[in-house]
Amino acid sequence: MERGQPAVSQVVVNLIFGEHPSHGSGRFLHVHIPVFVCCEPGGSPATTVTLPWTAFPDFAGGYRPIVELQVIDTARDGAGIARADNGLVVFVEGALPGETVEATVFQQDKRWSRARILRIVSPSPHRVDVLCRHRTEGCGGCDLLHVDPGHQAVMKAGMVTDQLARADVAFPDAEIRPLMNDHGRTTVRAAVVGGRAGYRAGGSHEVIIPRSCSAVDPGVEELLLDGRFDEATEVTIRVGARTGDRIVIVDGGDPEEVDVPEDVLVVSINELDAGLRAWIHEEAAGRRWRISARSFFQNRPAGVDALVEVVDAMVTALAPTANGPMVDAYAGVGIFAGTVGEGRSVTAVERGKASLADARVNLGARIKDGSVRIAPSTVEQWKATPAQVVVADPARAGLDRDSARVLLKCQPDLFVLIGCDHSSFARDAALLAKAGMRLERLVVVDLFPGTSHVETVGAFIRD
Repeated sequence: MERGQPAVSQVVVNLIFGEHPSHGSGRFLHVHIPVFVCCEPGGSPATTVTLPWTAFPDFAGGYRPIVELQVIDTARDGAGIARADNGLVVFVEGALPGETVEATVFQQDKRWSRARILRIVSPSPHRVDVLCRHRTEGCGGCDLLHVDPGHQAVMKAGMVTDQLARADVAFPDAEIRPLMNDHGRTTVRAAVVGGRAGYRAGGSHEVIIPRSCSAVDPGVEELLLDGRFDEATEVTIRVGARTGDRIVIVDGGDPEEVDVPEDVLVVSINELDAGLRAWIHEEAAGRRWRISARSFFQNRPAGVDALVEVVDAMVTALAPTANGPMVDAYAGVGIFAGTVGEGRSVTAVERGKASLADARVNLGARIKDGSVRIAPSTVEQWKATPAQVVVADPARAGLDRDSARVLLKCQPDLFVLIGCDHSSFARDAALLAKAGMRLERLVVVDLFPGTSHVETVGAFIRD
């Protein structure tokens, strides 16, 4: 540390329980909270920092009682599930099954409430220290950093199978596919305050300006930390981790005033709305892909590698023949049509203009030889054609009844469903099960370590 630079120390949480000055006896939290304090070199940080009651916005206007809770399960967002003495379900942020915690409620509904941990009475053996400073400051980005990395995928698989059980879907044992951490996230959307990019705090509009972020690709991190984004209110940073391509999309402000390295392409939302075409390239699954500024692409190339490998293995093992027709629904830039679909006649159904343009480039040779046909349509409005295999990778909302009905009209022998939301996947699995499709294989791919997000791949065969 350079001479004259303040030292930064984290003050340990100091919880004081006592009587409310107006409401009499009972266990209440007096506001002694963890903060970062500075002192000059050679000095000592304060040992306790006491702030006024309004320093805790959730508590403003009154003291909230502390409750002791036994955590029994995990919710789909990674929160612990407990039950209060009155039977009310309590979602406890950052709590793990098997733990006993003291917590305070900050959100109340008729059937449930949400609480934050004040003290862990009995910790889980899977709990680890959170080493990310920004998470301790409230960053909402990585919500499972308190869980042993080796246990995170197991925990997420449990979230998936719990949702399937709730949807009354029979399922095989879940296979867990961890992901090698070769790159961090290659796409980040950030708020901008005073020209600097930052992450939203959990459940808040507050913006936390990062000083480092190991969750993102180094090419993203450089722009996140050092970029200056003028009067923009939001910025999306995308990189090709294996190509070095980078693009910044700004919402608001003048893209000419954005200060980033010269190799970075800068465009504005308004320019894209006016028809400007801009893209990067990425290498994944043994191929090079064009990805437009607004086209969807998995958040790291290793994720594409893993998903293609899993889906290809399912199709190879479970499809009746190696060359039957295939439908790639929600085809995006053409990932599955261009990999799993090799040797098959493929119809790629996609509605997004940018993704369609990319797919026509990425699949150009196969479109030319007639083995791939592009269907520019929403899935629910597409006129179904017979197919031996359907691969569907919808957005977070999932298929819904209309899309499932259309795809089932293809009469597939194998339906591979990919989902990034546990509850949507379970709902759609129930729709397929009711139509006579049986969930034969279930693979949980941990594309997002440190978070409660996970990709689920299910192979359904006709009973």
